[in-house]
Amino acid sequence: MHTFQQTRSSGQRTGTGTPVGSDPTTTVPPTDALERPRLLDHLRRFRRSDRRLLTMWAPGGAGKSTALAAWAEVLSADDVVVRWLDADTLLQEDPPQTVHDDTEQWLFLDDVDRLLGGLGVPPLIRLLRACGPRTRVVVAGRFEPSGFAAVTQAAGGRLVVPTQDLAFSVEDTLALALRFDLVLPIQDAETLTHRTAGWAAGLALAMPYLLEQSNRGAAVRHFGGDQHQVADYLVARVLDTLDDDHRDVLMRTAVGSEVPLALAVELTGRADVGTVLQRLSARNVLVTTSADQDGFRFHPILAGFMRAEFRRRDECGAVRNHVAAAGWYESRGLHVLALEQALLARDQSAVRGQLERSGGVLLMEGRAAIVATALRALPPSQDSLATLTIRIGMDAPSFPDRIGTEERFAQAAVQLAAATPDEARAWRPVVEALRSFTVEDPDDASARLQELGAYLRQTPVESLDVALLLRAAVAWCLVVAGRRRDADQLLRSIQAAAAHAGFSWVFLIACDTAATLAVRTGDWRTACEYEARMGALPFDTAPPYNRATARALLLATSRAYLRCEPVSFTSLHRIDQADPTGSELGLLFQVRALLLVAAIDASPAPREALARLVQLVRFDGRDHPRVVAGAATRLHAWSSTLHGAPAAAEVRRIVADVLGTDSLEVNTLRLLAGGRTDHLVERDLAAAVDGDDAAWSGTSIVNAHLALAEHACTHGRPAEAAERIRRALAVSEEFGYAREFLACRGAGAQLVFRHHGSYGALEPYADHVLALAEHERIGVGLERPEATVPLTPKEQELLLELPAHQTVAEIAAKHHLSVNTIKTHLRSIYGKLSAAGRTEAVQAARRRGLL
Repeated sequence: MHTFQQTRSSGQRTGTGTPVGSDPTTTVPPTDALERPRLLDHLRRFRRSDRRLLTMWAPGGAGKSTALAAWAEVLSADDVVVRWLDADTLLQEDPPQTVHDDTEQWLFLDDVDRLLGGLGVPPLIRLLRACGPRTRVVVAGRFEPSGFAAVTQAAGGRLVVPTQDLAFSVEDTLALALRFDLVLPIQDAETLTHRTAGWAAGLALAMPYLLEQSNRGAAVRHFGGDQHQVADYLVARVLDTLDDDHRDVLMRTAVGSEVPLALAVELTGRADVGTVLQRLSARNVLVTTSADQDGFRFHPILAGFMRAEFRRRDECGAVRNHVAAAGWYESRGLHVLALEQALLARDQSAVRGQLERSGGVLLMEGRAAIVATALRALPPSQDSLATLTIRIGMDAPSFPDRIGTEERFAQAAVQLAAATPDEARAWRPVVEALRSFTVEDPDDASARLQELGAYLRQTPVESLDVALLLRAAVAWCLVVAGRRRDADQLLRSIQAAAAHAGFSWVFLIACDTAATLAVRTGDWRTACEYEARMGALPFDTAPPYNRATARALLLATSRAYLRCEPVSFTSLHRIDQADPTGSELGLLFQVRALLLVAAIDASPAPREALARLVQLVRFDGRDHPRVVAGAATRLHAWSSTLHGAPAAAEVRRIVADVLGTDSLEVNTLRLLAGGRTDHLVERDLAAAVDGDDAAWSGTSIVNAHLALAEHACTHGRPAEAAERIRRALAVSEEFGYAREFLACRGAGAQLVFRHHGSYGALEPYADHVLALAEHERIGVGLERPEATVPLTPKEQELLLELPAHQTVAEIAAKHHLSVNTIKTHLRSIYGKLSAAGRTEAVQAARRRGLL
């Protein structure tokens, strides 16, 4: 187990040194080390090689001693002689005696920089020259001593354990937590690993600290170098060799995890600061040079400690230091880093000023998370015109809180009236543009277009971000006013300008608006083209996510899932947990809907996921018709299977409220439900799908063809059914909708199998669909156990009672019915399930997913 004591060097051990030449009994420091295969691989590689020397250099607390102890245990288990050399043995004038026969012997030297003192490397050279041919030497320390090349030459070469391989992975962190009987959620383990950069001592100290915390998630998010146990360890075991000059340089330069050399010079006023930091880097004091050799990386634990130490010694100086760093980053267009520095200053005036200068650009780039963090640091009652406008912009373009939005617009109007000419010139166009996104009435939109046109003709717009925002507002009003052709042209130009300027959020919103505009006219093909454009935009998909990266991840995951490509939902779960209200990333409905659809598809009886998705659609579906269209068939089929016809009818009503009573999707559900007017519904659905095939989603076209095929099969028209399936396959192959054939336990794949050999050029794709069904363990071609059983609502309710050990009388009493009535219902259930009794009924219901 990694503990504070086990991260200490061998110089602190008792009885660990065994002089070479004395009693060969192996002495290994006591350890209960966490098994780490990555480090054991280095040991195995060294044993297989012909090298005699292996080195491991890492900062204090990186876990070197623990790794060596684990290696010693492995070697001892193989009957290898392992000896730990202490300073007395190493520094003897006469080389220590070694074994020169065929006995394999390993010599371990831990914290060699301390063992050598100021004597340099001659003792190591002497040791290697005295070693027998089967002696291996493992040397570990904080840094490579000067002149170590001569040691390598004396050994005839060496192997090196990279410093980064000592860092804990997320899996290592989870395993370490379990050693402390601490169960960490994966997100907390990722956060803790990131905040400690996998530093063993930091993680070992974090575990007992977290055990004492009531809110462990918050404790993980705030854990860092200023936590007192960590700070004590840094002072005693890492920074103990530094003088006051080095400490001052670290305090002033460690404003972030990565600091350019030019910024370090700016903050310290020293031309030689690069030389100082380079020396610290060479000594492995948790500082390294950046990849481009033009800056330095500070370990996050060290950076946090140094910032806190600077604030303790000189709070005003620390604030000025961060403000200077923010100005340096802003002057180079690095607005995220500038706002981060303002937040680290912990000064409201610094945060407000930086937010006023950088907030608008950051919102356009989709970096809403850091803007939200800055806004939370400022009391709304003290908002300036700029921060109030940015606060309004956080909710654009959907503005879910209409009442609060109107109140903030009223406050903005008051502040605009009292603003200086420069402030009004800067923020009035932004307020006017944002207000346009609240327009919903076509007549109001037309009037607003005239106002915006007059404003644009009279007012020069100096910045590209404001110009794009105004044009996006015009496009929005064109959409609401019904001038879709004009809106589409303007949206295309906005997309091009936003992509060129790096305003990812604006680009995605313009594409999404254009896609929604297309699909509102039933043009789902154009919507697919816009989605492909959004998916082609490169993004850094590593957390934390902003609005642009989160939306891009959602789109990529959704497209991969529909195509039945390998997909991980980890990113979506992170987005859901990072923004549980949807106020920062604006993707609450879409993310949860996709996760619930996947859960429904993966379960034989998805009662909970189905109920949650129905509720989600019921309350928020109106604002997301395309998502509802994609889930409609699943909602209907599973509601019918699990809860009967009334539940399916309720789903049809909900979907009709969102998509329209005459939509292709609702007609598909009506045909699937069956009824006396089937022939009329079939005629209308066929006319729609054979005509302009207008739909909210391309998946709706696939499901419409499959519903018509099922109906044709039922009524003895196999040729027509095969043609419908062929057309469904054609749409699926072109646009990537294979998942629809596997939904509802493979109903579409069953149809494909039934008419296999009738699809002409699409036969290879039909084989692909069937292969996917087999991979998902869907038994196509078999008797379908999942066939819908038409149980009444009361029968559904009583079916749930059957698995429990209770008598008919007990069931009757629970439901306030007579025993004879219960028996009548049970006989009906048994008949519909083709069961002879209760046991068979329960088994049949489970096969069908009813239980």
